[in-house]
Amino acid sequence: MKHIPLSVKRYLYLLNGVLLLLLLGVGYAWSIFVGPLEAWFGWSRTETSLAFTLNIIFFAVGVICCGILSKYFHYQRIAQLAGLLLAGGFLLTTRVTEIWQLYLTYSVLCGASVGMCYSAVISTIPLWFRDRSGFATGILIMGYALSTTLLGPVCQTLLSSLGWQTTFFILGIVDLIIIVLGGCFVRMPKAKEFEALPAPSMASVRSTRNVPTKEMLKSPTFYFIFVYIVTLGSVGLAVINHISPLLTGELGMAAAAAAMVVSIGSLFNGFGRLIIGVIFDKIGGIATTRLLSTVNVAVVLLMYLAYRSQYLPALIILVCAALFIFGGNSSTIPSVTRGLYGDEHFASNYSIIMLNSVFSPITASIVGVLQERTGSYEYMFYLLVFCAVSSTICAWSARESK
Repeated sequence: MKHIPLSVKRYLYLLNGVLLLLLLGVGYAWSIFVGPLEAWFGWSRTETSLAFTLNIIFFAVGVICCGILSKYFHYQRIAQLAGLLLAGGFLLTTRVTEIWQLYLTYSVLCGASVGMCYSAVISTIPLWFRDRSGFATGILIMGYALSTTLLGPVCQTLLSSLGWQTTFFILGIVDLIIIVLGGCFVRMPKAKEFEALPAPSMASVRSTRNVPTKEMLKSPTFYFIFVYIVTLGSVGLAVINHISPLLTGELGMAAAAAAMVVSIGSLFNGFGRLIIGVIFDKIGGIATTRLLSTVNVAVVLLMYLAYRSQYLPALIILVCAALFIFGGNSSTIPSVTRGLYGDEHFASNYSIIMLNSVFSPITASIVGVLQERTGSYEYMFYLLVFCAVSSTICAWSARESK
């Protein structure tokens, strides 16, 4: 890569990062594995659901591990280690016979390794795009989000023709080869390369201060941003988890049509990550959070009205809008973190910010309990309005670093 022009090299690094995140995201197609595993072992839905919940929690643990390891090792080595662990997790999953073993292989090992590699990619590749940090981050996270849409059907075909054990085995081998090799190109620009890169715009310029994690935790803005991320993310996760049973159970939509709505919503989720990333480059981080949260309040209120009136076309459009905002929020988290607290301690600071992934799913779980007890999704919208308003208050309370 030494003789490749810098203007080309950075896009090759971006393409490699997208490929890695595309592979990392396949674990989120968990729902297609649930049926075969339950049929094979006789496990309950509660048991298999816990596997995915633990996977999300250990994703956050993996992000924290990356932040710690980055102080001692290059990001290439962290990404390659994550590739080895992820491959090991999938390969060991082929040998499970008890549910606790699945929790160790898929939930702990795969979840943590995905978090490690994800954080390594997000910590390095956007630095090659000083002028378009939001765009680069959006492209990367869009690849991660679209993994289920693009690779989910491939996994479904493998499951149908070869069975769950062979499918996990193939995933393990593919991850071993591609992530370990691709990890060689997960790196930060060297000093001379960084100086030669196009300068950022005034709107997307990062903080001139590099804020250590301990100092970040003393900043009121950190807590406003953290709660903003948790509450805005809660809206999207609740919609993702419950829109299909809401449409089929309460509004009488056919299962195939509801599945199509979910697929279309996934596309809006993915493209929101790119488009909002571009907007971030134009108007900056805090302004983007305020825009997203304010529009989200309107979307949630209109979604509730569409639900009460049972007007399906409007409800579907608003679901897509909510997932577009959810995707945009996901893509701006790294950029906002970097913009507020600088590059030097990014991996460590980002690992703390990403603890939001532990708290954001709680609302979706509460919605499930309320729906089970009342037989209605009415209370879901009350919770979503509360989360949307809370995120808006926090976004408008946060301040740019000086």
